[in-house]
Amino acid sequence: MSTTLKSHNIPLSLPDGLSEEQLASFKPFTKWVDTLTNSLRLQSDESHPFHKDPYALRSVTIQSYDLFGAKRVGFIKLTATVSNDSGETLPAAALLRGPSVAMLFMLIPSDAPPSSPERYVVLTVQPRVPAGSLSFTELPAGMVDDAGSFAGAAAQEIKEELGVTIKEEELTNLSELATAKDTEDIAKGMFPSAGGCDEYITIFSYEMRIEREKIKDLRRKLAGSNSPRTSRTWESAERLTRPKTADIDGVGIVAILPLPTGPELILQKQYRPPINAVTIEVPAGLIDEGETPEECAIRELREETGYVGVATETSPMMFNDPGFCNTNLKMVHVSVDMDLPENKDLKPELEEGEFIEVFTVKLTDLWGMCETWEKEGCAIDARVGTLAEGILLAQRFKL
Repeated sequence: MSTTLKSHNIPLSLPDGLSEEQLASFKPFTKWVDTLTNSLRLQSDESHPFHKDPYALRSVTIQSYDLFGAKRVGFIKLTATVSNDSGETLPAAALLRGPSVAMLFMLIPSDAPPSSPERYVVLTVQPRVPAGSLSFTELPAGMVDDAGSFAGAAAQEIKEELGVTIKEEELTNLSELATAKDTEDIAKGMFPSAGGCDEYITIFSYEMRIEREKIKDLRRKLAGSNSPRTSRTWESAERLTRPKTADIDGVGIVAILPLPTGPELILQKQYRPPINAVTIEVPAGLIDEGETPEECAIRELREETGYVGVATETSPMMFNDPGFCNTNLKMVHVSVDMDLPENKDLKPELEEGEFIEVFTVKLTDLWGMCETWEKEGCAIDARVGTLAEGILLAQRFKL
């Protein structure tokens, strides 16, 4: 449909289905027209580079549009003719969608000193089909509704995406701080694609002091729900040392000594930097290229403890922490013959920088010893704890 842009008395072409009233109610379009008109008006100043042969808006063609709901216009694609009397034109194809906001939301541990630079920035991961991505990482962001303020939209985005309620006046407008004044009345924000789109993003920041444990809780909360209709963000780690010939990373070793006083489990104490604690563990190690789990278990037991044994049973593949890491292992049971000379004169083969204290504990005492070790400040490896629970259950239910 051909009509006239009444504010400029120039030709306006509309596609089928889009009325003049709908176009006039689409604020990004009216804002674009007003801003361009103001910029063209500045050419009347003799110092303007286009003063001698000024450009003018000659016509506008709306090529396509998208609706949000039944009637509300969401996006408009247009071309315009902007030319001077010499016939020179300016590129004038644009996608109009209006402004949006983004949030630099920073969490500061409450125990961090005021001078500490420690900050945790909240990001979102979500599908962004226009970018060809199903897991696009970005600052929390959203569009500004027709009646909404920038700060209000930012605060609403925080509430919707992060579940945190803050006041508009608590936000810092970083875009205003970074943008210089100009005569063209250009919006104070970041234009991601000024050559083709009117969108500008106003960036706000907000800092919140929060206990470290609550930061961890919030990270879990932000990961989403288990609903099949809810997108979820997973944080994960991956062990990269697994040999190409193996389907596991390593083995844990259940080596029980058949002593006259009763069976005893071989354990070891070792300092583990990731948890900053001495850990009670079963002998264990990473599998080498070309090794079987059983060969790995026999080698690691000899190297770490000095005991020589024979593999008697191997568990199915187990995952240490499948909610976070792909690390897996198999538990290998090793029989140790105490009559062998090697098992009477132990000679561990520890690697340089490896410090391991080897000891044994009665199977019947394992559960109680776990409680004792914890009181002493030691960490209990999950495999040791699982063995202890299994023994306790067997005793309790007389299995």
